[in-house]
Amino acid sequence: MSRSVHVELLVGRRVRDANDRVVGRIQAIHVRRRGHDYFVDEYQIGPAALLKTLGISAVRLVGLPSWREPLRIPWQKLDLSDPEHPRLNCAREELERT
Repeated sequence: MSRSVHVELLVGRRVRDANDRVVGRIQAIHVRRRGHDYFVDEYQIGPAALLKTLGISAVRLVGLPSWREPLRIPWQKLDLSDPEHPRLNCAREELERT
């Protein structure tokens, strides 16, 4: 069963993990095209994702130090049954920074 959720409902939403701890906010959504359709590959969370979205030149422009890579959440690890309250279906520690 496929489900559609509007991107504008997700960007900026706070994500909690399975232990109800805040993981961060959705800052970027990466998709892939398959034929005529687009599918979400991953969600990127946290300040590093926002800075990456803005571009490294913006970071250098304001003199901020280098940030680590964003926290990447594979599409299947994010429960969007309530798009206003996205939730990981695992603990935060189960995700890796890549």
